[in-house]
Amino acid sequence: MRLASVCCFFCLVFVVVPALASFAISLPPVVHFDTETSTNILVSAGSSGAGRFTLSLSCIATPSNNVESAFGHDADNNGILELGEMAFTIGWDCGAWFVRQGCDGVRIEEPNVSTNDVKTLVLNLRFGASGQPRRIEAMADGQSIFATFSAAPPEWLNIRHCNRLRLTGRGLDGHYESFEVGTTFDAIAIRYR
Repeated sequence: MRLASVCCFFCLVFVVVPALASFAISLPPVVHFDTETSTNILVSAGSSGAGRFTLSLSCIATPSNNVESAFGHDADNNGILELGEMAFTIGWDCGAWFVRQGCDGVRIEEPNVSTNDVKTLVLNLRFGASGQPRRIEAMADGQSIFATFSAAPPEWLNIRHCNRLRLTGRGLDGHYESFEVGTTFDAIAIRYR
């Protein structure tokens, strides 16, 4: 087993808040091939009022791997975003970009159109004063995706109720796969690598 190769899969988190220093969090190493690795990160979507949330996800995407960011509310405050606490999940799954309600709800997929090994998804959510999402714009490698709810995003995409992010990678084949995620709330920037 090439454990050293698999351990190259990592995640760094950089949080930029006025007057606060940046810090890093590492994603636990994968012990066996095709094994899940994940980490949970505390996030804050800010106070009520109009705002914007941006997610940027880049990964070495293969037909067999899965990279996802799940957002939700850690109701029991145990530091882990469990399946029943997930509001929505967005990411790459075996050849397609997806967004899904909760852990097993409505799922919308967009097949991959890019021939690049490194794939990038950028999602912009805009919120009204009530905190409800008003508009979603999503681009995957320069192509518009998730158009089915771009003008009227579903209520479950309300990021303002989320306080935890679970970053997960699955299906690593040991060829130095990695992914990078950046999220931005009004005054907070979080970057994963």
